[in-house]
Amino acid sequence: MAQSKKHITPENVTEWLASTGFLFPRNNAELERFEKLFEDEDFGLTGREIDPDKIIDGSYEESKIIELPSEVDPKDFNRFKMAARNGKELPDHIKNKILKNQSKPKDDSGQPEDPTK
Repeated sequence: MAQSKKHITPENVTEWLASTGFLFPRNNAELERFEKLFEDEDFGLTGREIDPDKIIDGSYEESKIIELPSEVDPKDFNRFKMAARNGKELPDHIKNKILKNQSKPKDDSGQPEDPTK
């Protein structure tokens, strides 16, 4: 009778996933298999990329570097303004409402604004 050459079974599929990096290794055997499998791989990590203490205490903030152009032409923004309105001009009643809101004195009392005004 022929022997089954299948090494992955429903009973050990989680162990294989952990050993090949699809899940975190849960024990030393899975970790050793993973390290043996990927020993020649250079991940380019120094070990200082993430500070677990900051994650645990909630003070970790991901830094983002945003490159801004040195010069901005106001004409470049027109296409984005039009896209927000599906390519249509701003209707007059909306323009009037914006002008009315801008001419109102600011209310710094902290009370919610009355939407009927």
